[in-house]
Amino acid sequence: MAHPLIGILIFILSLIIAWVIASVPVWLSAKLFSSKASLGKAMVATFVGILAFLILDRLISPFSHLIALIVGFIAVLWVFKTIFDVGWLSSLGIAIVAFVITMIILVILAAIGLGLSLL
Repeated sequence: MAHPLIGILIFILSLIIAWVIASVPVWLSAKLFSSKASLGKAMVATFVGILAFLILDRLISPFSHLIALIVGFIAVLWVFKTIFDVGWLSSLGIAIVAFVITMIILVILAAIGLGLSLL
């Protein structure tokens, strides 16, 4: 029987790998809008953006799910704006292009038989 720590280590490693993979579309899209984009900054932006979104969602969603979603999205845009040193429209552009890149990657993975369940 495997040691319980092995499962925890695999879980942590999986989270780190997923974090890096999720940061790549943000990095690629940020390169279009900012000369200061790097994979490291994209990883920070992804982590802080998700954290800000989740915290705000937990605080606001008991009152209104829609307002929580909007405020959380604005927080993610603010994180992009701050980390990549761009304006509000550029941060929106980063979010939209990152979403499109993510969808393209998922379609390609699905086409070759690697759906979300395998990632």
